[in-house]
Amino acid sequence: MTQGISFLKMRLPLIEGADLTATQYDSAEEKAKLGNAILGFIAKGMPHQSWNNRLYRRVSNMWGFIAHYNRECFGERYFNSTEGRISFLETIERAGCHGSPRWTWCDVEAIIQRRVRDARLSDAYRLQERQDIEQHERAQLAFLMAKYHTGPETSSTPVIAQPQPCRSRQLSLI
Repeated sequence: MTQGISFLKMRLPLIEGADLTATQYDSAEEKAKLGNAILGFIAKGMPHQSWNNRLYRRVSNMWGFIAHYNRECFGERYFNSTEGRISFLETIERAGCHGSPRWTWCDVEAIIQRRVRDARLSDAYRLQERQDIEQHERAQLAFLMAKYHTGPETSSTPVIAQPQPCRSRQLSLI
């Protein structure tokens, strides 16, 4: 499991209920409270251990995240690796925030989407992914160099034998 990138600044300013529209089932204050919890989760680097049922129930109904069996599957897909976190953020960035805020959480989706885009978090995670790959490859190289007793100062470019021209005899049919 890889570490996420902490970007606590994106949590501020807090989402206020006065900026949102209540739905039939949720008050504007409840939307703000959960919107801030989602932003806080993202800002802390999306730690898998912080992914809870409350976040799952709401996020699984936002930005098109609907095709997961349960919280654990969702968390494993998106929060166990840098690649998963990139996918999560890109889904938020690309999603349309459809509907009316009187019936959906599209107002909260739009606020969080704007902050994710403005913070350029997916770019930061792509950079982290490239660094993780390089670190892994360098460790693998060091392991192989140690295994085969070679190092930069002792290794030499292997000599590859050049193919010799074929000098077979010609057969005559006479």
